[in-house]
Amino acid sequence: MSRSADDLPRRRLPPARPGGSRLPGAVLRGTGLRGTVPPGTGLPGTVPPGTDRRGFLRLTGAAGLLGTFGAAGLATGLTACSTDAASAGPAVAGPGVKIREYVPGPQPVSGGHYGGTVRVVWSDPPNSFDPALGYNITAWDAITELVFFGSLMAYDKQSGGPVANIAAGPPVITDGNKTLTFTIRPGVKFHNGRDIVASDFLYSWERMLTPSLASWATSYLTSIVGANELINGKTKTLDGVEVKDDHTLVVHLTAPDFTILNAFALPFTAPVPQEEVERLGDTKFGETPVGFGPFRITSYGNATQTAAFERFDDYMYPGLPYLDAVTYRWGVDPNVQLLQLENGAVDLLGPGIPSSQAGYVLATPSLRVLTQERPSPGNLWLTIYNLDKPPFGNPKVRQALNWAIDRAALGRETYGTYTPWGAPFPADTANFDPTFTPYGYDPDKAKQLLAEAGYPHGFDATLTVSSDDPFPTVAQVVQAQLAAVGVHITLNQVSSNALLSLEEAEPKGGGHLQLDADNWYEVQPTPADEVDALYVTGASSNYNSYSNPQVDALAGQARQTFDEAKRNQLYAQIQQIIGEDAPFVFLESAEWLAGVGKRLHNYQYRGET
Repeated sequence: MSRSADDLPRRRLPPARPGGSRLPGAVLRGTGLRGTVPPGTGLPGTVPPGTDRRGFLRLTGAAGLLGTFGAAGLATGLTACSTDAASAGPAVAGPGVKIREYVPGPQPVSGGHYGGTVRVVWSDPPNSFDPALGYNITAWDAITELVFFGSLMAYDKQSGGPVANIAAGPPVITDGNKTLTFTIRPGVKFHNGRDIVASDFLYSWERMLTPSLASWATSYLTSIVGANELINGKTKTLDGVEVKDDHTLVVHLTAPDFTILNAFALPFTAPVPQEEVERLGDTKFGETPVGFGPFRITSYGNATQTAAFERFDDYMYPGLPYLDAVTYRWGVDPNVQLLQLENGAVDLLGPGIPSSQAGYVLATPSLRVLTQERPSPGNLWLTIYNLDKPPFGNPKVRQALNWAIDRAALGRETYGTYTPWGAPFPADTANFDPTFTPYGYDPDKAKQLLAEAGYPHGFDATLTVSSDDPFPTVAQVVQAQLAAVGVHITLNQVSSNALLSLEEAEPKGGGHLQLDADNWYEVQPTPADEVDALYVTGASSNYNSYSNPQVDALAGQARQTFDEAKRNQLYAQIQQIIGEDAPFVFLESAEWLAGVGKRLHNYQYRGET
């Protein structure tokens, strides 16, 4: 779920989504996480200052924790129950516990043994454990897997879409796919012992959409009737949600929107108890939230840079979790993290293995056994700006840049954390078969296209990158490869915060960037995550102001299509158009290289959660 987490998802007031208004929220930039980490519904929205998928998704490293001990409590055993590495004994034997109820999330769920504490180490502190506000990798991990788990729905298995969670079953969908009626499971409890009822969802969504809270996630709910009015401060109630009784919740949409079910599987739509928010206040609730997930938080220390979580015995899925406790410690240098993992002082590296260490780790037998490689729904690319001006206004120039990249050579520099991929949408987009033929390496074709575009001798440009791993290395490789076709690149390295500020200025005509390097991680298992956030005209993360009426029309049609096969046909057409337009230089698809200690068994990973 998370990657290097120095950049928190940034928020700004993004452009309005088609038919909607701008939302405060970050992953608003659409549905994916940009650059750094977690997560929008694919619809443009506004993002609070300092939030964004880039920031957010640079966070995705902890995702594996979900499978390990969170939602499904999947750790099948610890070789030691003690937190003292020296006391580690042999692995627990026997068939383990049989969980009778089906549990959403990575499988298997059965087979675990009770007891033990998992110790997780992080680079950055959580920005907030409040599900409406948390977005960086450290926060997202706790919110999605420990203190909370999903919402009405939850993501299923390794890459499946939303299934019932707090809802007793799938919604009844009527009124031309615009009304969804949910039945709430009886007996699902908050950590304070109170049952969750339908009105808790209405309270939580109205709170999340209220401008004063400045949630990064507001764009996910803009298809609900009245959401935009609440976001814009014109009302204090969410008119499109009806509480019929404690166990019946009705949601009315302005138009059919299949992504709303994905939003209902993500924690920012999770219910929170009004009495606890009012008792603690927003800031304290963000440190010690009262949730309903498999673990309850028992301590949070800014000074000690730690948080502790203990097993919640009344968790909605009986028999889970297996672990007694989980501890977080942050503010630890990545090199120290790796050393602690090797020495058995920690069990999981929250941010995963960074690109700068991956090659060494995978080449060292004693360290390689502590890694697990997983696909991750993310892209690494160069964003091309000034799409309406020379030289980048000519699509042949943009295509030439794509043909000039030797992605195999680049992949050797980011081995273990990215793989070569010259196309829109991540290579591992769930349940989607790409039809666009990825760009390969053909410098002669690149030169020919440049000549046809009127640049037989190439041109000069500036590539701006952040100092975060792996961008400086990527920039140097790209600089050398583009020079071979006559495109002379000047590198401009800035802090990640400075780069985000430059990116956010672009839609307003800032004109400060020509090329920059970035990544995007999806938080929905669908191409809608990228399309609605990056490619639709005016989308919240559409920083280079890309616009194609065909893409807009097809994306609008796809959002209203609940049949996945038909919807994917539309996304295949969108991918082809975007690939030919080439508003990005598509470089690589993300991989997740987890750092997992020897005591931990049955580690699972799901990228966008």
